[in-house]
Amino acid sequence: MMNANRIRRAALVACVACVGATAHVMASWGQEDAAGAPSLQDELFAIPAPPAPEDVIMLKLRDGRIHWGAIGDHDTTGFTFQRLDNGGEVRVPWSLLHPQQSDQFRTELGYVEVESEEVYVDAERLLLEGGGTVEGVIVSREGDAFLVKTDGNLQMVPKRRVRGIESGVRLPALDVYGREELYTQFSSEADEASATSQLDLARRCEGILDFTNAVKHYESALELGLTEDVPKVEGMLASARVKADNQEQIEFLRNADRLRKRKRFDDSLALLQAFPTRYAGSSLIDDARKQEAKLLTDRDEAARSMVRSRWKYHTRKLTREAARGNNFEAARTWATEEASQAIAGQVLADVQDRVTSAVSEDDVLRLWEERDRVRFESSTYGLGTWLLGEDRAGANGDDAAAAAETAVSAVDEQRKAIEDRIKRYLENQKVSRRNQASNDEEDLTQKFWEEWTVNGRSLWLMSYYLEESGDFEIRPRASLKPCKTCGGLGALQLLVTGAVQAGETASVASCPVCRGVKVTRRIYFR
Repeated sequence: MMNANRIRRAALVACVACVGATAHVMASWGQEDAAGAPSLQDELFAIPAPPAPEDVIMLKLRDGRIHWGAIGDHDTTGFTFQRLDNGGEVRVPWSLLHPQQSDQFRTELGYVEVESEEVYVDAERLLLEGGGTVEGVIVSREGDAFLVKTDGNLQMVPKRRVRGIESGVRLPALDVYGREELYTQFSSEADEASATSQLDLARRCEGILDFTNAVKHYESALELGLTEDVPKVEGMLASARVKADNQEQIEFLRNADRLRKRKRFDDSLALLQAFPTRYAGSSLIDDARKQEAKLLTDRDEAARSMVRSRWKYHTRKLTREAARGNNFEAARTWATEEASQAIAGQVLADVQDRVTSAVSEDDVLRLWEERDRVRFESSTYGLGTWLLGEDRAGANGDDAAAAAETAVSAVDEQRKAIEDRIKRYLENQKVSRRNQASNDEEDLTQKFWEEWTVNGRSLWLMSYYLEESGDFEIRPRASLKPCKTCGGLGALQLLVTGAVQAGETASVASCPVCRGVKVTRRIYFR
């Protein structure tokens, strides 16, 4: 304890001596400055000069605070900022800025990739028998095979395997030619003495991911006296230097992007998610994350488009398969109880096979509900409208009555009398049908179904599924057209021949086409 106290007293004495010595030095420099030279004390505590007015900008931070001042040195990680209020200078990382302003400044200074910089070339797409394609530039068409330039190599494609060729296809240049080939071509077209030409060549080098040569030509552009956008070009140069040091990582990210463009989303995502681990601490991790965000957006849109198109495809396909069966009740039960799940299962399999395995049936149902609903399509029950029953077939009762009224509006008085007779007949038929045995009704329905065409049954079953399942949006009012055979009356007047009772010249029978329901029903869905 005593030794500790002695140590503390010694330290205190030393501090007092140090302060005294410093004061003596300051007093001495103050006396020597009598001639007017600035003192060290003034230099240490003087307020720095504020930035020039033309350099002052408003800086908005992520937390909402605002500062005025000027940007000084900058690089890929951040910049120095001199405040206007006190002249102080501070280092500010890009992440501290408001995101919108950060993107704006980084773009202006060349630290953000400018879109559509990749170099593209005109090419052809060869469609092969049995599926598959070859994309590239056809170098030779002589002989029994096409010679195609693709992926920097020459590939021979036998003509017998090609079922068609699509011209005018735009492909990334690196998907066709090697990097060295492209650089040789670009550099031969550039003017070595022109700053603008060297700048353009540097940008073209970036477009083929040749950042080493891009750095060289950015430097040449500045050395040749480039006068426009100098700060931006300096930023581009700094960015290109970073990428030149990370060429392997750039290639890695480009490979992931090529997989995305070819709709191999799962393979691309696996590469991007592995990037931060494989290249820990890389300055391109943010680029990988942005690329991943774009991939997920494209993947979701591809899945949504796939669900929309394949749901309609499988609706037609599966209802036709079910309609091939000869049992009417089994087909109708399938449409109401099994169709939705069967269609969703087929769509799920398509999305998992063609887009991504990272999708579930719930995702498929959600994407189907989120589909764009542009225009209505139609489907009809056709000659089988009567299978719905009179009430169900004419669910738009007012429309049916109006259609029937229009159909008979031009008839004469004699036709009016016939209509009244038919109405009485139909009322009697309703009573009769209610008293009929259900087995007879089922036999009539089943016989019609068996004898009907597959196309007719398919349309009927699809219409029934569309209306009953709830999977589609149905326009509130169906189209009910009067039966062409009976004119929307539901029955026909028959001339009586042979022996007749006094005063009887005609008889009435149910329409053999609409079976008394009077209309043909068409629905609209989307």
